[in-house]
Amino acid sequence: MLPRFQNIKGPLNWFSVLTDIFMLGLTIFDLAWLMFDAIYSMHTIKELVDPILPFYQSINEDFYFYDGIIVSIFILEFAIRWLVSIQQKAYAKWFFYPFIHWYDVLGCFPTSSFRILRLFRVIGLTYRLHRWKVINLNDYVLFTTLVHYYNIAIEEISDLLVVKILSQAKDGIHRGKPLNEAILKEVIQPRQTELAQIISANLQKGLEKKYPQYQKLLKKHIIKTVENTVINNPEVQQIKRIPVVGAQVQNALNTATSQIVFGVIDQLIVDLSANENQAMLALITESVLEVLLQQQSPSSTNLTNEMLVESIDLIVKRVQIKQWKSL
Repeated sequence: MLPRFQNIKGPLNWFSVLTDIFMLGLTIFDLAWLMFDAIYSMHTIKELVDPILPFYQSINEDFYFYDGIIVSIFILEFAIRWLVSIQQKAYAKWFFYPFIHWYDVLGCFPTSSFRILRLFRVIGLTYRLHRWKVINLNDYVLFTTLVHYYNIAIEEISDLLVVKILSQAKDGIHRGKPLNEAILKEVIQPRQTELAQIISANLQKGLEKKYPQYQKLLKKHIIKTVENTVINNPEVQQIKRIPVVGAQVQNALNTATSQIVFGVIDQLIVDLSANENQAMLALITESVLEVLLQQQSPSSTNLTNEMLVESIDLIVKRVQIKQWKSL
C-alpha cells in the first residue's frame, strides 16, 4: 500500500512525517543489521560470508562504533521530540515523556537484551504514520487481527476489574458500611432541586394524560365513600328520623357533600396538572424529598441497601456478557 501524502498539510506536519519515515527506515535497517551481525558471529556463517562480503569483517570489528552512531541519532531524535512535547504541553508534567516512551529510552542502551526494544520503535512509528493517515493499517489483515485480540484482552481485564470493584461495594453494603448514606448525601441531595423538577414535570404530564381516563372512577369512589360516611354518621341518622322530610334531607346532604368533595379534589388535580402551577408542584415535591432524605428509618435504609445490591448484581450480569463474542 503506497503512502498517501495528500493528507499532510503545513510545513511542520510535513517535517514530522518525513522524520517519522526516516526514523522508521533507520530503525528497520538497524534491526536487520543487528540480526545479520548476530548470525555473522557464528563461525560457519562467517566463513561463508567473508568471501562474498570481505569488507564486513572490519564493520563487525567496529560494531559498537557504528551502533553508537545509530544510537546517537536515536538519542537526538528522542531529545527533540521531548522538547517539542514540553513546548506543546502534550503531557501534564514535562518529565512524563520518557516514562511514556520508555522503550525508546531503554532501546538506546548498547546491550543485546535492550536492543530488541527497538522493535517497539517500529511499531510506534508505524502507528504514528497511521494517525497521520499516510498509511492505513486497517487495510492489513495482521493489524485488524491484532487489534481484535487486543480489544478482547482489554475487555476481559476491564470486566474482571469492574466485577471486583462492584463485589467489594456489595460487601461494604452487607457489612453495614454507610454507602447508601454517602449516595444520599453526595449524589442525591446536591441534585435534590433538579430531581424535584424532573419528578414534578413527569407528575404533571402523567396527571394531564391519565387523569381524564380515571376521573369517572374517582368520582364513583368518592360518592360511595361519602355515602357510607354520611349513612354511618350519628347526626345524619337523627336527621333521617325526622318525619316526611328526613330521608330527603339525608339524600340531599349526601349528594351535596359528594359533589363538594369531588369538586375540590378534581379542581386540585386539574390545578396541579396545569403548567402555571409547575413551580408550586416542584416546591411540594422538593419538600417531600427533603423529608424522605433527612429522616431515614431502618426499614427505608434496608430497602435502599437491597435496591443497591440488586442494582449492582444487574450491572455485574451485564458486565459479564462477552461483547466480543457477538462481533
